[in-house]
Amino acid sequence: MRSKLHLLFLVFAVRSTFAAEWALRRGPDNNGISTETNWVNQWKDGEPRTVWKASVGVGFSSITVAGHRAWTIGNTDGTETVYALNATNGSVVWTHSYPEPLNPKMYEGGPNSTPTIVSNRVLTVSRSGKLFSFDAESGRVVWSTDLAPYAGNENGQWGAAGSPLVIGSRIFINYGSALVAVDADSGKPLWQTAKESKGKYSFTTPVLSKESGTPLLLAHMHKALYAVNPDNGTVAWRHEFGRGYETHCSDPVLTPSGVFISSGDDGGELVSFTATSATRVWKNANLGTFTGTAVAVDGFLYGVDSGGYRKGAQEFRCVEVSTGKIRWQLPGFSQDSWIAAGERLLVLTEGGELVVLKVSPDNGEILARVQLMGGKFWSQPTLSDGLLYCRSAKGEVRCFDLK
Repeated sequence: MRSKLHLLFLVFAVRSTFAAEWALRRGPDNNGISTETNWVNQWKDGEPRTVWKASVGVGFSSITVAGHRAWTIGNTDGTETVYALNATNGSVVWTHSYPEPLNPKMYEGGPNSTPTIVSNRVLTVSRSGKLFSFDAESGRVVWSTDLAPYAGNENGQWGAAGSPLVIGSRIFINYGSALVAVDADSGKPLWQTAKESKGKYSFTTPVLSKESGTPLLLAHMHKALYAVNPDNGTVAWRHEFGRGYETHCSDPVLTPSGVFISSGDDGGELVSFTATSATRVWKNANLGTFTGTAVAVDGFLYGVDSGGYRKGAQEFRCVEVSTGKIRWQLPGFSQDSWIAAGERLLVLTEGGELVVLKVSPDNGEILARVQLMGGKFWSQPTLSDGLLYCRSAKGEVRCFDLK
């Protein structure tokens, strides 16, 4: 069974690279970048057509799309629900619900994690750390595991926020102050590592690097970036990062020059590394992302600099990977989210605007700007087969036709 699941994952990973699916929170290659070019940024009547609408409850889970279905998670009256929607018309295919407090601490609350789709499985984690494996077709629970008793630590006032990462027959997730490995066949916890002090939390998703010639999980925890052997959890190296609130929500970003890590409190840093050590290349305040994660395209990083959480006065910036220098900056942004596709950037602003920017280190050219929806938006937009999926904090999901 283990080898079968491993084979299914490999088949899925190859297929999703070429298909128009968005099966991981940050896209086909888990880097916020799509290869899709079959979409336009000029629309009849000045705005893209709304294909469908749905309501899924409060939360910040983004949308994943695979096999003509769209998945997300929401909370209604203390009940958290995993939704499988028809990706073409928004109708509900199946749901699975369980009790889960909303916990609106300094924001609306609800689930933060995004479903991960691997072959015929849907993997989700609840706000309090309930990890589920569903049959993608029927919604049947294959297994479920509560990470809280195993990890033995608090999960923080904002709950689990990272999404499940699957490598071979194992699932990895940042839970509370530790990186936890779970058997993908049975849901049995295997080990935990990179564990920090009680009350120190991470809200990121680990990434897999093979740049050093050795597979390493890079996990951005509360106090440091850890490199971990995915086979046994051994820590290869630890690189300190963070000050202030140390609220790390942005995932590590792999580049040919090293890994970029960032936070709203401590700016950004490029770290070069080997299988056994890490070295700071540069560190500055030029790109400190918060709830969004930078995208790296052709030697440049693109994203919103939170500038110490200056609501409504933040800038979208292009920063050179090798030097950390700003190439250009545009005012008028906030706690937004963004992806790259077809040499363009799609920015979903906190206030529900869609801003399309040209991917270029030469200047910050705005190609289109249109109000899509009302409400609050921290969840990353999803692009799949020319359709853009957006989700508000209150749980309104809309699908827009960009073709």
